Amino acid sequence: MKRLVPIVTLAAALLSGAAHAQGLPATSFNAVGSIGNLSMYTNREVPFWNETVPKESGGAIKVQVKPFTELGFKGPEIFRLVSAGTLQFATTVLNYNSGEVPMNEAADLVGLVGSVEELQKVVDAFRPTFAKFLEEKHGLKLLGFGTYQAQVIYCRDAFTKVSDLKGRKVRASGASQQAFVSHIGGSPINLAFAEVQPALASGVIDCAITGALSGYRSKWHENAKFISPMPINFGLSAQLANLKWWNTLDPKVQAFLTTNLRKLEDSIFEQAKTETQTGLDCNTGKACSEGPPAAMKLVPVTPEDEALRKDALTKVILPAFAGRCGAECVTTWNGTIGAFLKLKI
Repeated sequence: MKRLVPIVTLAAALLSGAAHAQGLPATSFNAVGSIGNLSMYTNREVPFWNETVPKESGGAIKVQVKPFTELGFKGPEIFRLVSAGTLQFATTVLNYNSGEVPMNEAADLVGLVGSVEELQKVVDAFRPTFAKFLEEKHGLKLLGFGTYQAQVIYCRDAFTKVSDLKGRKVRASGASQQAFVSHIGGSPINLAFAEVQPALASGVIDCAITGALSGYRSKWHENAKFISPMPINFGLSAQLANLKWWNTLDPKVQAFLTTNLRKLEDSIFEQAKTETQTGLDCNTGKACSEGPPAAMKLVPVTPEDEALRKDALTKVILPAFAGRCGAECVTTWNGTIGAFLKLKI
């Protein structure tokens, strides 16, 4: 009788797989993932596409995924390529395209929120409106969001407060980060993520903004010796499909992907909640689960820093966003994100 147990277990597993796959036609496609050496890709996207999707679909859905950093892309072109139909599906950092599509940074403006938890609530308030915008204006299907941990400041040379960055060349990603750097008297430099480490090493830039853990994983600490933990913003990303391609999929496949990509989103946000502190610990010589601890000096956030960030939001970031985005966009922002945060442009 004991020998029947494995057989019964196997039968149950097969029935479970069949139940998941019931009605799902065989479907395969390519997905372009996020930055290849960072945890959103390695710990969340790869297991999702390579394990969860095949298992939950009973093998009906097969996806080949590679990060954009291994495909020769710099990042900003991903949004355009999915919109054009050159790519079927991709994850992209939204502020990469904020210069040409200002609405992309609406939920992740510098100084807007102070935690991943608050960002998640803002995203939920904005989701229906943003999804409609992407469909109507760019031919894209929004299937989920993701985020990196808090985006913080790394510098080669000493500073004691954020205003000390005046006169320094600072890598900033997206229009609102660049506006913030300009507001504090720095010179914003636009560099692809992979170009930052050599630019820090050579002195082409003095400082750079990225995730607390992302910078550690990319070894920015080898050349940047000082780090501020003040959240600038968070590096919001989106899971996007070309709308025409999406509409060719079987409705059951669409429903399957929609449901499971929202689960992936929840998982990514949960991961991000702990990664800011992990990154700061790893960069500053404390216990590090990611590898050998680095020896950066932590620059404590001062009341002046907090005041500067709030001042930048109200006097520079929001007005500049309004100027780039236009009247209709401002009305949309005020009625969604602004209403939730009790802010108005």
